[in-house]
Amino acid sequence: MNPTQIKVDATPFSVNWIVDQKNDLLWFMGACVSGYLLIYLNLGLGISVMLLWWFWIVSMDGPHVFGTLSRTYLDKQEWAIRSPLLWGSLLWFLLGPLAVGGGILFQTKQPFFIFLTFAQLWAYWHVVRQHYGFMVIYQKKNGEAAGKANPVDYWIFYILMLIPFVSFLLRHPEARPQLGLGLELSALELQITDLINIIVIGAILVYIFKEFQGYRQGRALNLPKSLFLLSCVPLHLVIFMHPVVSTQVDIRLFAVFVTFYHNIQYHGIIWFYNRNRYGRDKGGEQFGLASKVSRNFFTYYLVGILFSIAYRYSDWFFSGLVVPFAAGPNPVSTFALGGLFTVSDLAIGFWWGFAFNHYFLDQYIWRLSKDKQVNVDLKLA
Repeated sequence: MNPTQIKVDATPFSVNWIVDQKNDLLWFMGACVSGYLLIYLNLGLGISVMLLWWFWIVSMDGPHVFGTLSRTYLDKQEWAIRSPLLWGSLLWFLLGPLAVGGGILFQTKQPFFIFLTFAQLWAYWHVVRQHYGFMVIYQKKNGEAAGKANPVDYWIFYILMLIPFVSFLLRHPEARPQLGLGLELSALELQITDLINIIVIGAILVYIFKEFQGYRQGRALNLPKSLFLLSCVPLHLVIFMHPVVSTQVDIRLFAVFVTFYHNIQYHGIIWFYNRNRYGRDKGGEQFGLASKVSRNFFTYYLVGILFSIAYRYSDWFFSGLVVPFAAGPNPVSTFALGGLFTVSDLAIGFWWGFAFNHYFLDQYIWRLSKDKQVNVDLKLA
């Protein structure tokens, strides 16, 4: 028997994990429990939006941005190979200030609203692409055609990740005005939401049928991939399609619900990568600071927390945001820029650059089909 397969009730399962069974179930699948917990903390226990948002930023989101920096800007070999990419990606810090500048020039906030909409959509697309990357790794690890070479998985994945988000945008009372829609759903919009429900159910049934057909034809069932999808997809359906969660929760919390477990997954894959790549370079002679901050997970995460505090609290000071241990609105944040804008708007636009830089770099540093070294460092080679 192939050692990568086991037989359970005469059904062959392929069970190759990314790290190992324990770590995959903890970091990549078990992380989804955090989404349900956060929903309960808000709806069940009444924990405030701002407190949950602040806790997510400091404990998970900021450190996960640092995770990308740890394997790019702190890695001297990455500088030697990707210096144009690393320098060029810093240009994303200019997009927000340019939107503010355009608004001041033309005396309208429309460019800034477009900028914020773009930022939110890219943030969700970044989460979706990470899930897609995990699915592709599980396909490769378990001998399946991967990515676009597996069109049924490819299309079902994107249907189940993107279509529910459209339903949410149409039904959430805070999202509708931002899209220029009325307070109540029109007859056409109700038909669209009904069609989305049918498409989602159909996609799930097609996936189950495909896997069953593969079993009948004697192919090993990719257990880790299916468990991964079974962890992520239901949470997204609850967040974006549940009649209460998707319409009554403060819209600011959806980023927390969707991204908290995404951050945990990212820490899991980053730490696996860093451990494999930098583990034997304790002094940093080969890779530089990346090796030093990756001596152990505690060091890596502590530096990530400190980075998160430094870059987010500087943002919150200039934007005048009311969060724990921050100054809130102050003379600097409320200083007027061209009438319609304040320093707060400029700060928000500039600090989005950290996220944009992270999203942009991630599109290049995890290319399994093109980067042989990342396959080696993730033990896929």
